Amino acid sequence: MSRINTLKHFLNQKGVVSLLLVIVLMLVSIVFAFTHSAEQSEGELIINVSNFNAPRFVEDTEVKDAISKMNLDKAGVKINSIKDIEQKLNEIQFVREAQVSKDIKNNLVIDIEQDRPIARVITPSGKSTYINQDGKLIGLSKKYSARVVLITGKGAEKLLDKKFLKETAYGTSFLEFVNTLSNDRFWNAQITQLEIQPNMDIVAYPQVGKERIEFGLPTGYTKKLGKLKLYYNSIVANKGWNVYRNIKLQYEGQIVCN
Repeated sequence: MSRINTLKHFLNQKGVVSLLLVIVLMLVSIVFAFTHSAEQSEGELIINVSNFNAPRFVEDTEVKDAISKMNLDKAGVKINSIKDIEQKLNEIQFVREAQVSKDIKNNLVIDIEQDRPIARVITPSGKSTYINQDGKLIGLSKKYSARVVLITGKGAEKLLDKKFLKETAYGTSFLEFVNTLSNDRFWNAQITQLEIQPNMDIVAYPQVGKERIEFGLPTGYTKKLGKLKLYYNSIVANKGWNVYRNIKLQYEGQIVCN
């Protein structure tokens, strides 16, 4: 009797296993059919551009034109094609980084991080370009303009050397200084122009007030900005605007006003 029960128990277990196996095979078949069908469909082109609250310099039409010129079959885009697309998109002006992928519906998804201008250089000779947070010269847009600090003066000519902001001590300090102004809500709104003198000293001009603010060299800019904030909070708060024409911050431990 016990042998019969054991046999029945075994057959019942075998039946359950068989049923589970059938279910698994059915699920695999469904997934395969869905995936195969998705691979055969062309899908859509989805373009996402991050603009960091700046004007959108990269247009969808530029992205579509770049892809169409590659004569790709979107339904059969492979990994190597994706790398080629990313490389092509990274050549578009104002594209900082492009990432391409395909989703489960076979859509070609393009995520673009556009360059964020932090300043505009305008030289006495009439040359002009935006620079991004990495010190890259990214040119100008024919469609939009960015509200950023202007960099002028005879010393601004040196900024047009692609290596200057990245490979010189002055350039790296100056880039850090401009990034600090750009990333701070108060300074980004208050400082509108940096004039680089022939000796490379920096003179700043504010949005509010008519002061000429002498920073000297960009080294120690954190302390100098602290002294300028003290000037606004203490001197301007007590005496009002435009009492002084020149504010000198380059001297250690003091603010000179005249």
